[in-house]
Amino acid sequence: MTTPSPALHAQLRPVIGAQWVNFGLCVALLAVAFALRHGISPAVWIRSTIILLVSLFMLLCGMQMRRGRRSAYVRAKWIAALGTIGFVGVAALPGPFPAWMRIEQGAQALVFLALAWMLTRPKLAQFFPRVKAPIHAGVANPSADTSARDASFDYLRAFIVLLVLLHHSVLAYAVMWPTQPGTFNILPAPIVDPSRWAGFDLLVIFDDTFFMALMFLLSGLFVWPSLERKGGAEFLRNRFLRLGVPFAIAAGILMPLAYYPSYAVTGADPGFLAYARAWLSLGFWPGGPAWFIWLLLVFDAVAAGLHMLRHRWAANMQVARHVGGYGSSTAFVAVLLVVSALVYVPMELVFGADRWLTLGPFSFQASRPLLYATYFLVGLGLGATGTECGFLARNAGLAQRWPIWISAGLAAYALRLAIIIKLVLPVAGAHQPLPLAPRLLNDLTFILCCGAISFAFIALFRRFAIAHYSVFDSLSAGSYGMYLIHYPVVIWLQFALLAAAPGPIAKGSVVFVGAVALSWGIVAALRRVPSIARLL
Repeated sequence: MTTPSPALHAQLRPVIGAQWVNFGLCVALLAVAFALRHGISPAVWIRSTIILLVSLFMLLCGMQMRRGRRSAYVRAKWIAALGTIGFVGVAALPGPFPAWMRIEQGAQALVFLALAWMLTRPKLAQFFPRVKAPIHAGVANPSADTSARDASFDYLRAFIVLLVLLHHSVLAYAVMWPTQPGTFNILPAPIVDPSRWAGFDLLVIFDDTFFMALMFLLSGLFVWPSLERKGGAEFLRNRFLRLGVPFAIAAGILMPLAYYPSYAVTGADPGFLAYARAWLSLGFWPGGPAWFIWLLLVFDAVAAGLHMLRHRWAANMQVARHVGGYGSSTAFVAVLLVVSALVYVPMELVFGADRWLTLGPFSFQASRPLLYATYFLVGLGLGATGTECGFLARNAGLAQRWPIWISAGLAAYALRLAIIIKLVLPVAGAHQPLPLAPRLLNDLTFILCCGAISFAFIALFRRFAIAHYSVFDSLSAGSYGMYLIHYPVVIWLQFALLAAAPGPIAKGSVVFVGAVALSWGIVAALRRVPSIARLL
């Protein structure tokens, strides 16, 4: 809390003045709505009431800021930034609001834009300093001190995020999907382009075998050192801020925006209320790729619990130190493959490989949570021993034998493709259930690919990603944010290219390059705001 001063009050005077202007616009809006009450829709009353309550809350934040409360300052900045986007949306997008209200909402957007500018001025921000700079860990990659960070894991994490963007960019052009459905539904490929290329199926299968498991392993690597520095309670507070809040924003705002093109191609009523009714009629709230965020938060909470029981956990950590610090990489991966098969194959036999379970915005692939938990715990154990010792060290067998690991990963993938082409596809094409023996072979080759390819990429990056480069540091710092916001960008680009003439390879390339450029640029701009940078 900052001690109030005349200088602070002087800096806040235009901010509070703008807040009163906003309150006046809200009162005027309600007065006009009351005068025209017989000819307006309920949406006008709902919107007017909500923004009146928000304006009152903003005034309360203004009074608290005059007393030096940093929390009120942070809330006011968030409301100003998000409110600007909301007012612009109401003023510009189709909806049930009359023209006079759109004009008023445009005026309020200008007021909120002015508030966002005033609240982010350095002269005002200096009165509300952070108590201490946050220590970032997990899936985010800030670049405040790149010289002290290991480039290999940062760059590998950024590379996997790029693979996620590529994966989603080409889904619309893979042959594996049926034609675009005529009714609105949530599918793995929200947009299905008539132009397809079988080569994208190979890429999609390759990605799906390993990249999310590897993301969980990389996310677990630095969890234990972070717990040692912060303690369980502070670690969980930081993880809730870094994971819980972005998940809520992604699921609550970005995913409805992302899936609108999938609704629009059905030819249904394009209005906002019609889309909202179709969305709510789904029976659940699709979270899209944000499922990774909430599941990682659950794993982090489990890790914090283990840390609190660290005296009992110490013996198990000694086992991890022995295997990770002194054992061979081949033996370690072999044990991982056996454990992975034990936790994955029974789940796949019960639920199937493609079934998703949902509860509101929380969803996960039913056969894989224990597999992902295994990889996260592997990362947790390896991180507890340190990444510069054992087989993860740059001079150890994993990095030095990277050609062997790359060959093993490619061989495992070739074997998986052979099983799919020879045994799985003929049965799937006949619309018959897969017999037990081919199903087990398919599951086991999936597990083999998951372990072999994951450690092949770790070996490759440990061997060659040594020096820091500014462009890669920037990409690494923004990779978490890019993961969060890329999905609507990808789907809207695919939607825009539906009627375009180029073939599937050209379309997939345009979507991927556009998604990377737009996501990277948006995140870089957002990270210039300190409060947002704490989340991204």
